[in-house]
Amino acid sequence: MENQIQAKRSVNYAFKIVGNLGHDNKLFDRTCPACRKGMYSSRKYSKCPKCGADLGYLTNSEGKAIAISEGTIYPAFGPKQEKRDANEVAKRKNGMPPIYRFKMFSFIDDHGVLIPPAEHDECRKGAKVEILTMGHQLVPSWFMGKNLDGTKVAKVELLILVYTNYGDYVKVLTDQEYASKTISHNVYPDGSPAPIEIPVTPVTPVTGLAADIAALEKRIADIKAVQSPQVAVPQVPVPQVPVAQPEPFNADSAPWEEQRAVNVADDDINPFAYAG
Repeated sequence: MENQIQAKRSVNYAFKIVGNLGHDNKLFDRTCPACRKGMYSSRKYSKCPKCGADLGYLTNSEGKAIAISEGTIYPAFGPKQEKRDANEVAKRKNGMPPIYRFKMFSFIDDHGVLIPPAEHDECRKGAKVEILTMGHQLVPSWFMGKNLDGTKVAKVELLILVYTNYGDYVKVLTDQEYASKTISHNVYPDGSPAPIEIPVTPVTPVTGLAADIAALEKRIADIKAVQSPQVAVPQVPVPQVPVAQPEPFNADSAPWEEQRAVNVADDDINPFAYAG
């Protein structure tokens, strides 16, 4: 029996991010069987840069050849929100600024061909990207990075694993699509969001309803007063044409019930069969 695809109507966890890529995505699809470590791109290397041995396929835990595309995405917050977030992190004990990375995967096909994930070549520095994952969490880990002034700082990496069989996706957006993902709203001079005001449609007070009805009735009466009088159409008598009456049934004709039975026989066409 073939597998049937069913829509999953709800998930207990979903994560979406829209932002800009910090660098061209990196491809990893080869490793060194001699060194037994390191991941490399077949577009750059055919031999191990460390020992010179021929590189082999990078494989998953099941031994299947795999290609990995890795990128870094910066959320589209803007400098003011980034500054506020940095202040909140600084106030938190052991707080660490986050950095978002993501990985896409592709596997070798039945013909022995391994190609990069479909979106890999579109994931270039500065590209606007939307990522959605469902049903599995981000993977956190910390590392020592650098601030803009060169000082070292501990950061937390939030890794987004994109599994298309879960419904995850990475979509490179056009400028128009990217603009449609943002919502404009009023802000205070410091950049903080102002309360959203919902417009209220004015309602006619009940006390003035009678006056409105009276004015409407008067307008209708005025319109009727200026209309031209209706001209009576003389009635022309229609001549009566005598209609020939059918001859009565012969004495030997079948009774009415028998005729009716013949007319509605199964092999006759019933003109009311498809009546609504």
